[in-house]
Amino acid sequence: MILTGKEVAKQIIEKVKNANLNLTLAVFHPIEDKSAESYLKMKKKQLEKVNFNIKIFPVEKESSKEEFIKQLHLANKDETVTAIMVELPLPFKMNFKEIANNINPLKDVDGITFQNQGELFSTKQENLVPCTAMATIRTAEYYNTEIEGKNVLVIGRSNIVGLPLAKLFLNRNATVTTAHSKTKNLEKLIKASDIIAVATGKPGLVTSSMIKENATVFDIGINVDNNGKVFGDFLIEKEEDKEKINYTPVPRGIGVVTNAIMLENMVKCYELQKGENK
Repeated sequence: MILTGKEVAKQIIEKVKNANLNLTLAVFHPIEDKSAESYLKMKKKQLEKVNFNIKIFPVEKESSKEEFIKQLHLANKDETVTAIMVELPLPFKMNFKEIANNINPLKDVDGITFQNQGELFSTKQENLVPCTAMATIRTAEYYNTEIEGKNVLVIGRSNIVGLPLAKLFLNRNATVTTAHSKTKNLEKLIKASDIIAVATGKPGLVTSSMIKENATVFDIGINVDNNGKVFGDFLIEKEEDKEKINYTPVPRGIGVVTNAIMLENMVKCYELQKGENK
């Protein structure tokens, strides 16, 4: 079964639209970055669907770290800005900690600040969670993928996908294993898993011959070849394999839902700020 993201995203977007809010996303956008330009177009398209606004803070190659932080603080204080997103990589050296520490946690649409990550990892609360991680869970839930008691393998350990996704699966009583580039016997782990979520950016790392029958693969990897074709980390080797397993396609899979979760997180930002101001 192919688990496409369109219907999952549609359900989330309808709920956001029904909230009838006028919200604004501040995007710190690296100029002259082709990938960032593509992502910005997708964000604009999503925001238009629910009549949300966008405020672009251009980040140029000549920009300094100090100027960038100054602009971040302005967005933090701007009452017309509901949520903040920083597109990476930035055109200058700045580590993840410096970025996360300078975003207002109540405007953290990506769920990357230490306050929001700490809340996720130390409790079962799921307020502002990284969009891709939550998109994977919502896709699983939409297609009634059984999680409780299942063996889940998350391949990837980034702060914004792999680690939060592992915690989200744990919150739903799965038995979770986290794998990465140093993991030995990866294929053996894959064959023993009921659910595999792969987010490494390594095409073909997981293939259909490795997957046991009726298992589910959430392909979160994004790769682009020289012709501009987009594909994931999971490879279907034989056409008949499609009948034996469940998987999300790339494109039209988790990425579509991720964009919808961004809108949902904007509503959560608004609600958290509104609650603090009571």
